[in-house]
Amino acid sequence: MRAILCFHGLLSTKSDFSYLSTMLKNHYDKVISYDLPGHGQNKMKFNSENIKKFVVDMYDSIAYKYDSIDAIGYSMGGVIACYLQSVRRIDHLVLLAPAYRYLNLKNYHFTRGTIEAGNTITELFPRKNYFHIFRFTKIISDLSDEFKIIYPKTLILWGTDDYLVKEESGVLLYQMIHNKDRRFIKLKSHNHFNIVFSNTVLTIVHDFLV
Repeated sequence: MRAILCFHGLLSTKSDFSYLSTMLKNHYDKVISYDLPGHGQNKMKFNSENIKKFVVDMYDSIAYKYDSIDAIGYSMGGVIACYLQSVRRIDHLVLLAPAYRYLNLKNYHFTRGTIEAGNTITELFPRKNYFHIFRFTKIISDLSDEFKIIYPKTLILWGTDDYLVKEESGVLLYQMIHNKDRRFIKLKSHNHFNIVFSNTVLTIVHDFLV
């Protein structure tokens, strides 16, 4: 019995995995994707402690049912998935454009006009919210401090047109992986947003997980 936990990015919800979910359901008995604290329907406060507790509770609620649990994280969710593998056993780890250390925060434009209605974080305002950026960076820093080693079989995908997360972010995480089965793939014509809706990504992730 296999399950996979899916962790979405900063500016969205569990809908990040709407495209990949069909493929995932072909390989797993259970695919779990919830809105993280401060996102979508989750009204918990957006902070490090709530995120850590929430994802560990997600894991613990299913651990007794499944022989193997994997995780996939997109952007901020990639760092969350890395944190989880440091405190719970994860067998396969997939990181899509993980927002680790090297970020181009000046390119984040928190405008409702560019975010699908209903998919915004509750605290977002129509203009740039520098307090929210500070909260995000603090959360990333707090979660990153919790892990120095990545244990699972790990796949990292990053798009060469990604203007939000730099390549160095994936490189640093790749260097932390202690599993011999580790892959870091750079994809041309992929940016920070289309990487979760790409046929190429779907095929690569599929081949890694089977």
